[in-house]
Amino acid sequence: MAMTLRLPADLDADLRIAAEEDHRSMHQAVVHAVELYLARRETAEIKADPDTLRALAEAREAVRSGDVVYGTDAARALLARRRAS
Repeated sequence: MAMTLRLPADLDADLRIAAEEDHRSMHQAVVHAVELYLARRETAEIKADPDTLRALAEAREAVRSGDVVYGTDAARALLARRRAS
């Protein structure tokens, strides 16, 4: 999407300086800022949802306990161990 972004002069100057310091174009700096903004919003939504937090905690515990496996052979081995116990 193409758009025109009108910034106050002081914000424009700060953005130019920051973009230069980060070796980015102003466009790249704005895109990066929007990505960070959206990621923070998503994180805030996750933190506000108790069910999601619970699921993340369960997933973390599964990783710690070795209950997370990768690949078909690993999944089959995990199922075999569960059946045997």
